[in-house]
Amino acid sequence: MSDIEQAAVQSISPYRAVQNLLEKAIEQVGLANAALQSGDVEGRGLAVGTAVTILGILQASLDKEQGGEIAENLDALYDYMTRLLAGVALEDGPGSLDEVLQLLASIKSAWDGIAVEVEPA
Repeated sequence: MSDIEQAAVQSISPYRAVQNLLEKAIEQVGLANAALQSGDVEGRGLAVGTAVTILGILQASLDKEQGGEIAENLDALYDYMTRLLAGVALEDGPGSLDEVLQLLASIKSAWDGIAVEVEPA
């Protein structure tokens, strides 16, 4: 990672970092879905692997002490989505990818909704 990239990463708020991760996870699940539709097994695998990595980062960043029940629920949800994605290679259709995409979109929407409370104007 270059000095410029490191400075950019260090200068964003934790709120924005999570927002970026959610955006990237949604993007990767979308890419996996497109790869599935086109028969690109390798592309699907790479995108799913990246999405699983992002979910792991999101899960590891949860503060269960401060976040309480919300953090516990997100932990369970991230775990559920990871398990769904792990089974994608065995599926012929987009069922699990669609479900993960909907769950991520819901989390992102809720996360975007708290911007006023956590981001300085």
